Amino acid sequence: MSPEYLFCISKIVEAATEGDAEMAAAYTEQLALMLEKDGQAEYAKRLRRTAKSSKSAKLQPARFAPKSIAREALPVDSESGLSTAEVTEWPKGSVKMFLSSKATRSVDRFLAYYRATDRLSMDGVAVSPTMLIFGPPGCGKTQLASFIASEVELPLVTARVDGLISSYLGSTAKNLRGLFDYVKSHDCVLFLDEFDSLAKMRDDAGELGELKRVVISLLQNMDTMPKDRIILAATNHEHLLDPAIWRRFTTKLELSEPDDEARAAMIVEFLGGFFTSDLKDVLHTMTTGFTGAQIKLIIGECRRNAILAQRKEIGLGEAVESALALKPETAEMKEGIKDRVKTLKAIAPKTFTQVRLAKIFGVSQPYISTLLKRR
Repeated sequence: MSPEYLFCISKIVEAATEGDAEMAAAYTEQLALMLEKDGQAEYAKRLRRTAKSSKSAKLQPARFAPKSIAREALPVDSESGLSTAEVTEWPKGSVKMFLSSKATRSVDRFLAYYRATDRLSMDGVAVSPTMLIFGPPGCGKTQLASFIASEVELPLVTARVDGLISSYLGSTAKNLRGLFDYVKSHDCVLFLDEFDSLAKMRDDAGELGELKRVVISLLQNMDTMPKDRIILAATNHEHLLDPAIWRRFTTKLELSEPDDEARAAMIVEFLGGFFTSDLKDVLHTMTTGFTGAQIKLIIGECRRNAILAQRKEIGLGEAVESALALKPETAEMKEGIKDRVKTLKAIAPKTFTQVRLAKIFGVSQPYISTLLKRR
C-alpha cells in the first residue's frame, strides 16, 4: 500500500476519533479519487456509498485521554537506570532567537514545510522535517531547538547522551530504539544534542565496532520515524559525522557568530531595563565576532554587578572591561589608562570619540585628548 493511501486512512481514523465529520468526508473523497485513478472504480464507489450512508449519523469523538507527553514513561538505560531523554515545554513566543537573515530564512522555510505536511503529502510530495544544526559552541544551536519546539507548540524531547551511551555491548542501540519508540508514540520534537557522539564516521579506525553498530541503529531508527515528526540534531564537530547521516537531514543549517543586525537585537534584549544608546553602541562595537553566548555572558555580568551594587545603570567603563576580558588581542594589554584609551580608539575611532572615552574612564575630555597625543 502506497504512503498516500496510508496517509488518507490515518487521517480518516483521526477524524473519526476526534468527531470531525467534515475532515472525515474530505479524506474519504480523496481516497476514493486515488482508488479510481488506480483502476479500482468499484471500491471507490463502495467507499462513497458507505460515507454517504453515514452522513445522517453524527461522528462522536472516542473517549481517549487528551494528548500529552508522558514524562513518567520516559525511557531509561536498563543498566544504569539513567533516563535517556528529558522533556521541556516552551509556550509559543516564549523563546527568542537572534539569527542572521540567511539563517532566519532557512528556519522559516523549515517551519513552513512542517506546517504544510498534510497538504504536501496529499500532493505526493514527501516531507521529512529533519534539521542538522552545526557550528561552533555558543552560537545558539540548543536555543534554536527550543525555539522550533515553541513555534510548533510541541514538547521538546532532548536525548541525554550520558543515559543513551552504555558500556555494555548492544545496550546503546537498545537505548536508541527505546528513545525512538517513545518519540513515535508521542507528539513531540526530538532533539539529538552532541550528535557526533552517536553518529561518527564508520571508517574511523579509532572507533570500536560497537560504536559503528550504533550508527547503523541510528540510521534505521531515523528511517522508520513518522513523516510528521520533527527531528533536530546539533553538533560542534560536523566533520566527524558519517556521510550517511547527512543524507537523513533535509535541512542543514550552519550557525556562526551573529551578524550586525542580530547582535544589536541581542544587546537590546539582554540589557533590558539597563538599556542606553551609549551602552548599545559601545557593546555593539566591542562584541564584533563574539557568539551570542559570549554577549549574554558579558551583559549578564554587568547586570549582576549593577544589581548587587544597587545601581540603576551599567557604567560604560565596566561594560568595556567585561568585553575586553574576552578579546584575546587585549588580554595582555597594560593597565595604564593611556594604553587602554589608545587601544579603544584603534578598535573603533567613530564609536570611541573623545567624549565617550572620557565617560568610560571618568576623566575630562581634554585629558583624553592629551593622552591620545602622547607617544
